[in-house]
Amino acid sequence: MSNPKKKKAPTVGAEGASKEKQAKRKYSAKSTASEAQRERIIEALRQSPKTSYDLRRLGCYQSAARVKELRDKFGFDINMERVTLYDRDGYMHPRCARYTLISEPEGA
Repeated sequence: MSNPKKKKAPTVGAEGASKEKQAKRKYSAKSTASEAQRERIIEALRQSPKTSYDLRRLGCYQSAARVKELRDKFGFDINMERVTLYDRDGYMHPRCARYTLISEPEGA
């Protein structure tokens, strides 16, 4: 039996080119990339205040971290308050975060 040739790992140059393509590419609606999550959070908060439970259902599982990035790095003014809510299965979630978009940075 003959051995099939193994594929070689991409070279450093090829990895760099692939990273450039990824940076230019728009994320899919189901992407879990931080940038995609931040975009989904802002779009959701523009409509109405959202809880961390709401954001989790949009695929943003670390909403506190993404909101902190939006505040600190991108200049969004987002208010957070603690609320108690019941999920769709009837389970109580005390001290759940509810985020409200107060203002956006100029040019956002």
